[in-house]
This record gives sequence, C-alpha cells and structure tokens, in this order.
Amino acid sequence: MPPPYPTMARRMGDQGEVRLDVHVGADGRVTEVRLRQSSGSTLLDRTAIDTVRKWRFKPATVDGQPVAEWYHDWRWVFRLEG
Repeated sequence: MPPPYPTMARRMGDQGEVRLDVHVGADGRVTEVRLRQSSGSTLLDRTAIDTVRKWRFKPATVDGQPVAEWYHDWRWVFRLEG
C-alpha cells in the first residue's frame, strides 16, 4: 500500500517523486530507511519514510534462513491530479 498523500501537502500543491533505500531485518521489520532522492517537499519525504517504517515484510532468505537485506531505490510519486 503506497504512502497516503498528506492533506496539508495537497493543499499546498506539493508533489514530486521520493526515492528510498530500505533495510529489512531478518525478522521482516524495517530497521533503517534512507532518503535517496527528495521530492522537494519535506512533508512528502517524511510521509513516505514514516509509512515504510511501519511495514512488515517477508524477509529475504539464504539457504532457507531469513537474513537482513537492503532494498534500493524504492520510488513513490505524489502527483496532484486535475
């Protein structure tokens, strides 16, 4: 599920693309999120980071054992329609 479009950012006309690097631990929890590219809006960037931090994943595995892994360059576009 993508990050929600913040109401205040929508009112202010903020839009843009956020790119993140996400580290998922062996337990499937997000352990670190790094902003790779800002949307130009602190509010949009923060919303994307805060949303991803709450997600839970099926962890990567090596030889059937869960391991921590970085996932690079995740992209979300916040675009005002109309």
